[in-house]
Amino acid sequence: MKPGDLVGIYSAERQPALAIVNELRSGKALLRFALDRSTSSRGVPLRELAPVAPAATWPAADLEAALLVPPLSSNLLATAWTEQARRPEPQQPLDLQGFVRLLHGQPQAPQLAAAWLALAGAQDLFRLRKEEILWRNAHDLRLLRRDRRRQALIQQAQEQFLQLIRQRLPLPPQLPGSPQAQQLALLDSLAAAGASGDPSADLPNDLAQALRQAGWDGSHHALRSLLVDLGRLPEGEPLGLLGSAWAASFPAECLAAAEALLQKSDEPQPGDDDRRELSQLRAFSIDDADTKEVDDALSLEQLEDGRQRLWVHVADPHRLIQPDSILDLEARRRSTTLYLSAGLRPMFPLALGAGPLSLTAGQRRAAVSVALELSAEGEVLHCEILRSWIRVTYALTYADADELIELAPPEDPDLAQLDALLRRRRLWREQRGALAMEQAEGRLFREAGVLELEISEPGPARQLVSEAMILAGAAVAAWAEGQGLAMPFRCQEGNSSLAPEALQALPIGPVRWAHQRIGLGRSRLHAQAGPHSALGLPAYLQWTSPIRRYGDLLAHRQWLTYSGSLPGEPLAAPALGPWLEALDRLGREANQIAREDQRLALLQWLEATPGGVPAQEGLLLRWLRADDGLALVRLEAWAMELPVRLKGQLQPGDRLLVQVEAVAADQDLLRLTGTAG
Repeated sequence: MKPGDLVGIYSAERQPALAIVNELRSGKALLRFALDRSTSSRGVPLRELAPVAPAATWPAADLEAALLVPPLSSNLLATAWTEQARRPEPQQPLDLQGFVRLLHGQPQAPQLAAAWLALAGAQDLFRLRKEEILWRNAHDLRLLRRDRRRQALIQQAQEQFLQLIRQRLPLPPQLPGSPQAQQLALLDSLAAAGASGDPSADLPNDLAQALRQAGWDGSHHALRSLLVDLGRLPEGEPLGLLGSAWAASFPAECLAAAEALLQKSDEPQPGDDDRRELSQLRAFSIDDADTKEVDDALSLEQLEDGRQRLWVHVADPHRLIQPDSILDLEARRRSTTLYLSAGLRPMFPLALGAGPLSLTAGQRRAAVSVALELSAEGEVLHCEILRSWIRVTYALTYADADELIELAPPEDPDLAQLDALLRRRRLWREQRGALAMEQAEGRLFREAGVLELEISEPGPARQLVSEAMILAGAAVAAWAEGQGLAMPFRCQEGNSSLAPEALQALPIGPVRWAHQRIGLGRSRLHAQAGPHSALGLPAYLQWTSPIRRYGDLLAHRQWLTYSGSLPGEPLAAPALGPWLEALDRLGREANQIAREDQRLALLQWLEATPGGVPAQEGLLLRWLRADDGLALVRLEAWAMELPVRLKGQLQPGDRLLVQVEAVAADQDLLRLTGTAG
């Protein structure tokens, strides 16, 4: 390549263009273009240039004229393709002059320039590779054009997808594996990530730009509003649900496996003959009226020597669910049943969880039963764990059980006696530092799209059930620790909020409890036993909800393999550790989603209150930011604890009136103000 040569520029970043070499410098060329007759200020690497017509062959005037020619027409390109197809060896590469000879007898510089521009531009018939021109046969052309059509359709689908986002219109279902389906998954994961960090950092540029054009400012509430408009999120569901383990329904293969287990649930299963028959004991299940998965029941056995034996019966999913089966793996992925205002997202398909795995009243059901005997002070004297058959005699609501406990009818004294037994146990725990902080709790539920506030009162039946479940977990934990068996022990450090004398100065009840909760360490799962300070126990594990919590199911599996009821060996502590880390993480995620759900439900409930929300009586629990006047206040009518901006001089324990100053669910806004009442 020399000064004066006509060259073509085929850099991928530029349109094909013609120029004359003005000067060569260190592997680069300074070029002169036709439009302004000026020399390029920056050299162009020689590797980006293709020789078209050398100055040694063509007069300068011809080369100057060639700078101005348009590309060869598509008709002439097609003619050249036909001529090449007729040649004996059409696949043999051509040089530029050989190509032009397909159309002209003796090539001229302008013809070479026009041909090069056409070949270097957008066309399908030939491939230009360095100085070689390759002919594409008809088969290759069909494949190329088919792929181009496919790419055009993909691009069109992507543009339509982005346009719907810009206009905040519902997105149609996408084919699995399509780019749009993958971007929907990115949106779901974006929702699950919340508002931490830069939420758009991992999004494709075109998707991130479309979201911004749709009005998303990067905030959590703006994303939720957008996804509702796009049809990705039902109006009443929390944003964190998207992309989580509970977002989708059960896969088809899980539902098929559940149906197969339903069909054989009445057939004999391995280990059935080894179960102890306890159907003769009167058993009580006590739950909320709408509970579907009944996973525990209680019995009281009167022994001949006057002793009382308490039985805690727990559903036994392992009768049907095999470890590492598809249903077990899906339950492990979900880790827990998630309770939302619009209903539950179960760990197992409800056909199983509310069917043969559930301790349904009147049905003979497989269980894992824990027999317990207590001392007069409430200490565990005897604990036996076994697989059993039971039959729940009475399925009671908490209100029904409260009545039986309070009336203690002579013909049905079991619940009243169980209550006395478990009160003794509760006192034993409180003497060892357990925190008794039962109080009414308000939750919002959606019934046919309408939000209703339900308040659960801490009546005797709830306390009885809670204490029985804690007792079973403590007894099994103590037994497992004695055997050296690794378990999902739940441990919690002690309270470090206030000094005892400072706590004693606070009013008994919600105010003192609010301060005690500040310093409670987060409970965590460990493979080795440790204290649970809030419960006043040296060791504890959750045992009584294997249909609804995978940690409980795992505890059962450790005991079943240790006792020989399931094949294999129990996991040792080092192997169990990663399972517990995953369960802890998923448990925190489930709690976060549930809190977000209740927050959204509260805002929507307040917005929908006819005539606005009247002032509510509140109790100042503690300061959140005293300098800003922000405090935690308990609203008794709602049985909720909420942050409130206070006016005036107030102290923990003071009564006040709380007014809803502003509420907007689409902005995640709730502003409450309180004054001395």
